[in-house]
Amino acid sequence: MQAKWKLLFIWIAALGCSTLAGATDLTIHLNGSEPLKRQTVQYQCDTQGTAMGLPATAFPVEYINGAGNSLAIVEVHGNSMIFANISSGSGARYTAGQYIWWEAGGAVTFYSDSLAGKTHSVCHRVTPK
Repeated sequence: MQAKWKLLFIWIAALGCSTLAGATDLTIHLNGSEPLKRQTVQYQCDTQGTAMGLPATAFPVEYINGAGNSLAIVEVHGNSMIFANISSGSGARYTAGQYIWWEAGGAVTFYSDSLAGKTHSVCHRVTPK
C-alpha cells in the first residue's frame, strides 16, 4: 500500500510540475533499501508512432527501477511522460494517461486509447553507432 501512495505522489508531483511555466526538472525521492537502477535504451518506431506523438527519429527511453517502483520515461508529443509499470501476463507493461508502453519479446508496442479508437505502433531497440 505504501508503494501505491509513493506512486500517487510521483504522479501528483509530475502533474504539478507540468503546469509551472518553464519547469523542466523533477526530483523524486524514493525510500527503500533496494538500490536504484537506471537504464537508457534507444528506440525507433514505425510511422504510426510518429502520428501518435512519438519522435520521428530514434529516441531514448529511460527505465528507473527501485524502492518497489518500475518507471519508464517516454517522450510523447514533445513532453516527457512518466509511465508506471502495471501487471502484465508477459513482458513489462507501463501506462501513463491514455498510453501504454508494452515491452515484450525484444520489441515494444505503444498503444493509445484515444477517442478516435485504439491505435498502436511497433518500436524496436536501436543499437548506438
